[in-house]
Amino acid sequence: MPAIHLNEVSKQYGEVIALSRFNMGVTQGTLTGFVGPNGAGKSTSIRIITGLTRPDTGKATVFGEDPYDNVAIKRRMGYVSEHDDLYSWATVRSSVRQLTRINLPWAKDINSIVDKAINDVGMAKFADRKVAALSKGMKQRTKIAAALAHDPDLLILDEPLGGLDPLGRRHMMDLLKRLNRDRGVTVLISSHILEELEQLVNRITLIHRGQAVAEGDPDKIRSLLYQYPHEVVFHSKPDNLKSVASGLVQLDGIVRSMSFAEAGSGLLECRVVTPQLEQFYRELVRISVEKRAPIVDVDTVSESVERLFEFLVA
Repeated sequence: MPAIHLNEVSKQYGEVIALSRFNMGVTQGTLTGFVGPNGAGKSTSIRIITGLTRPDTGKATVFGEDPYDNVAIKRRMGYVSEHDDLYSWATVRSSVRQLTRINLPWAKDINSIVDKAINDVGMAKFADRKVAALSKGMKQRTKIAAALAHDPDLLILDEPLGGLDPLGRRHMMDLLKRLNRDRGVTVLISSHILEELEQLVNRITLIHRGQAVAEGDPDKIRSLLYQYPHEVVFHSKPDNLKSVASGLVQLDGIVRSMSFAEAGSGLLECRVVTPQLEQFYRELVRISVEKRAPIVDVDTVSESVERLFEFLVA
C-alpha cells in the first residue's frame, strides 16, 4: 500500500485551475521530492494530502484512506510549514509542547514526549533558548520536533531547506535521512529547488501548472536538469564575497556570468549563471572554506527552474 496516492486529481478555485488530472505516488518508507515552481500546484496538493480540502475530481488516499476530515489519518501525519509559525517569545521546549498538545491533547507524559522529540532533532542543548534567538536552521529543527512528537508515519515538509546556508542545508538533509532510516518515517519534501533534493530523495515528481511533467529517480531527473543554465544568488559581507568571487572567476566552464549588487544590512549580493550547477555548488563551498570567507545564504533563483518546466511541458 502506498503512503500517498493521487489519481487523476483535479482542483479548481473559480477560474484558476490548481490541479489538472494530477497523479503522484509515494511509497511507504521512502524519501520523495515534490518539486515545482511557485504556483505549480504544490500547496493545493499538500492541502489535499493533509485532508484540508477535497479534490473536485479524481481520488486521493493516504495509507489507503480518504484523508479529508479523517482524524485517524491526520494523527499518522506530521506537517512542517514553510512559514515561520513559531512564537518568537517562547522557548524551544515551550513551542514544541504547545504544538504537541494539538496532536496529543490527553498525553500524561507530555514533557518526556517533548524532550525526546527535541533530542531527536539535535536541539536538546537549546531547549530553553527563545525562538527569537534561533538561527533559521534551528527554527526548522524545532518545527520538525513538533511534527514528530506524536510519532507519525508520514512527515510532510514544505520548503524545509529554504533560506539555509550550505552547512545548514547539509545538517537538515542528514537529519531527514536519519529520521527516514532509523525511525522508518516516510518523508515527502516540497521544494522549488530540484538540484538539492536529488542528493536526498529516492524519487522525484515534477509538477508544473497543476500537472505532473516528469517522475522518476534522481538520476533520470538530473539528466533533464543539467542541460540548462541556472542562476545562483548568494550573500556575504563585502570582503568575504569579493574573496569568494575571485576564486569563482577562475573556474573554467563553470561560471558563465557574474554580477553584484548591494543587499542591505552590510551585505553584498552575487548572482552567478552556471551551466554546471552541481559542480558549482561543490566549488562554492570549497572556495568559501579555503578562503575562510563565510557565506550568509545561497539559493537557486526559481525563474531558472521555471524555464526548465516550460521546456518539459513543451
